[in-house]
Amino acid sequence: MGRPQSPRWAGTTHVLPLPFGTGMVAGGTCVTTAAIVGLVADGDAFAGARVAELLLGVSSMIVGLAITRLQASVKVSRTAAMSMFVAGWTAMTAVAIAAFWLSGELDTPLDAVFEAVSASTTTGFTTVADPAKLSRSLLFLRASMPWAMGLGVLLAGMGVLPVAVAGAELMPERQLRGQEQLVTTLRVALRNIVGLYLLLTVTLAGAYMFAGMSLFDGVTYALSTASTGGMANHADSIGHFDSSSIEWIATMGMVAAGGNLMVVWWAFRGRFKPVWRSTELRLYSSLLLLGFVVVRFAGSDLNSSESAVAISSMLSTTGFRSANWAAGTELTRAVLLVAGGIGAMSGSVGSGFRLARVARIALEVRRRLQQLLNPTRVGIIRVDGVAVKESALGLTYGYLWMHAFTLAGVAALLYANELDIIATCSFAVGLVSNIGILVNGDQLQSHVALSGWTESIASFGMLLGRLSIYPVLLTVAGLGRWFGRLRRGQAIGEGA
Repeated sequence: MGRPQSPRWAGTTHVLPLPFGTGMVAGGTCVTTAAIVGLVADGDAFAGARVAELLLGVSSMIVGLAITRLQASVKVSRTAAMSMFVAGWTAMTAVAIAAFWLSGELDTPLDAVFEAVSASTTTGFTTVADPAKLSRSLLFLRASMPWAMGLGVLLAGMGVLPVAVAGAELMPERQLRGQEQLVTTLRVALRNIVGLYLLLTVTLAGAYMFAGMSLFDGVTYALSTASTGGMANHADSIGHFDSSSIEWIATMGMVAAGGNLMVVWWAFRGRFKPVWRSTELRLYSSLLLLGFVVVRFAGSDLNSSESAVAISSMLSTTGFRSANWAAGTELTRAVLLVAGGIGAMSGSVGSGFRLARVARIALEVRRRLQQLLNPTRVGIIRVDGVAVKESALGLTYGYLWMHAFTLAGVAALLYANELDIIATCSFAVGLVSNIGILVNGDQLQSHVALSGWTESIASFGMLLGRLSIYPVLLTVAGLGRWFGRLRRGQAIGEGA
């Protein structure tokens, strides 16, 4: 007789129906909403495609709900939780790919894959030279998919599957007590996280429209800002509106979206002492201020609102543009590209290496320097007033090397097209940090014309950046082991 299965862990594949079905429901909801928007706003020109998208969206929601009911009642391990995160993203993106291709507005199926992956990873790169020529339905889908993914990242990272998002060890340990906490139960987590996310989105939409945007632009740009997705309805992003008011609104929205939701919750509850003690928030604020000063006064032609958009867009990994900062000084370009590579705060919808890791590494460098001066000194690294465990520091160093190798590998594989080495490196940073901007000479680009090979590599780079490398690699390894066991089982059966 075979060895009985442990009741504690039932295997990774047994916990995938719930996230996969949930991802289908989320993708189907976005597609259905976009199709309805198109039927109302696009007229008869795209009616056939909109009906097909509506059928796809509704059927995806129905099938997704049915799949979630297949979920086995098992305990979830850390590896399984990461695979659940990847499964949910895969299902949502698969629905988006089908919708983008059904629209008939993209040239090839690979373009549909690239556009869907860019949207669902909140990156913002596009193969469409002039997005204004797209239908309202497709524009809304490009904005709503990042928004749904951003909400999923917050829920998975802070409420539902906190171990699924690499960097869970970066979350601040200082908590509010009792019912004042952001997360106490699953129901409370859903209420608080969704409520704060919706509040930011609705506030941004109202502010954008008050500043002069139309209803459609106000809603879609609010979705892109709150999610740090950076998907724009115009080729020159928010610079299209030529409005300092809109630029300041976008700046405040991007700064908020790139902040740690836990810290925002502390402020929302009026607990400003832990807010002030947040090491990561102080670093975030300092870099925003320093970046603004450099961009504004280090030889660029950008005004105050354009400089604010540039640094907040890169540090939050949103990727909006209001002016061509690539035409400025070398120092300006270097500061902004480094800011984009560092990325947003942990516990936010932004991507990148994460400021919490930068803070830990900086504190470790300081500790080592102090030990060189005083070898008997025993230094303790404290973040938010709490001592950081050496095991957590080990995870940070491991992720640093993984991040560096990922950037180098993506850049090496991309360096086969018409881009020079600087453009290729900035492209790799834009992909892995999910910024959606590359510096090509003295020009900024979000639109890219790529070969099939380059689109495939770029899509995988965006995936690694959004899902934080760890979950993707562990899921690939887990699938490899699963297929290996399957092949061995088949071989035994054939020989019986």
